[in-house]
Amino acid sequence: MDATAAAEVLHRKLRALGTAERAQAERAYLKSELRHLGTSVPATRAVVKDWLRSHGELSHDELFALADALWVLPVHECRMAAVELLVARPTLIGLDDVPWLYNTLRDCRTWALLDTIAGSVVADLAARQPDDLLAHLDRWVHDPDFWIRRSAVLALRTLLRRDQQLDRFFAYAEQLLPEKEFFIRKVIGWVAREVAVRHPAEVSRWLRANMAGMNLVTLREPLRKLPDAVELRALYDKRRNNDG
Repeated sequence: MDATAAAEVLHRKLRALGTAERAQAERAYLKSELRHLGTSVPATRAVVKDWLRSHGELSHDELFALADALWVLPVHECRMAAVELLVARPTLIGLDDVPWLYNTLRDCRTWALLDTIAGSVVADLAARQPDDLLAHLDRWVHDPDFWIRRSAVLALRTLLRRDQQLDRFFAYAEQLLPEKEFFIRKVIGWVAREVAVRHPAEVSRWLRANMAGMNLVTLREPLRKLPDAVELRALYDKRRNNDG
């Protein structure tokens, strides 16, 4: 497979499905430095799935060669197509690919690409090989780059859906809670909301224990799923009033 040629084919297909109006709006919304084609996420996924159907089984090296060829193009939808390729072939991804995943996450610089890599691709690998990958996540949560710290939390999602690693999530969340970065505060709340669906008592207990350092961006999300949401919000408001 000629990865560069395949990437150009996918680029042309994606460009044909985009609109200038959508491209302008999405680039502004994401504050993106990349070119945008204005192709929707469902359309991008459909292009990738159609290409995969017509090209048979990919090897590990072919998958990553094509992902690299797409990623090197400074086009948002091409990078999204690279992400969707990885999502579509999770069993080809192993521990030896962690450096590639880490470097690509650092290069995302937007949740629109990063969240799927971390919350799906890395999360799936963590669920398949937790003993090895969790050690990486324990380092990522201390990384100087806040996008990598966000990725560490998102990468627990598959395990959390299996009722595993709750203590690790709460430990990550407690460590990151003092941060003022919006995307860190938001991801703690977002994942806590998902956990609260199955473990409301545990999430409520964690929120109460950490209410002294809680921020509203984090708190709002799990409150959507907790039966004692009114009481928890009252505790937060009381603390804020007491703090002046």
